[in-house]
Amino acid sequence: AVVSTQSTGYLWQFPHFNSLSHNVRQDYCRAGYNMLSVLDTTKNALVSLRNTLALIPLCAVIPFTGISHCSFSFYSLAVNAYFSYLAWNFYKDPNKQTARELFRFSLVYLPIIFGFLAIGYAFKERTAKDEAKHHVEGKYLADLCPVLPGNANSIGATTCPVTGKGRGE
Repeated sequence: AVVSTQSTGYLWQFPHFNSLSHNVRQDYCRAGYNMLSVLDTTKNALVSLRNTLALIPLCAVIPFTGISHCSFSFYSLAVNAYFSYLAWNFYKDPNKQTARELFRFSLVYLPIIFGFLAIGYAFKERTAKDEAKHHVEGKYLADLCPVLPGNANSIGATTCPVTGKGRGE
């Protein structure tokens, strides 16, 4: 679980900083720094694209670590697809506009993903409690059809409110 959340931050940092460094590459050049954005703008954008694409399968497997509900995979897919789309645009045409769009989205990416993760965790916990209530305590069938034989709630009831049929029909 810890590795998956840390990997998300690790993979996120490259599109974030590569798009930022693209827009200030003239300053890096004047200062004498040999940054990837100065030496090879295409490779700089390719690294961003590679890492945004790597976020897609990473977020798809996070629910299997047990820290979120399986719905997290679907929510994160839309966010990661858009992040990858912006990185693709930056790769196709590495200019100030595409770099700025990628950078701006990277600012909100982590809060969105970790927000979905928190919502998925809360939903997973609530679902687990509901399953424990019904299955461990044996109340699942009693909650579904309160007129089952032996159910304390079915005293005096002759028909099932779900099916409308009487006992034994």
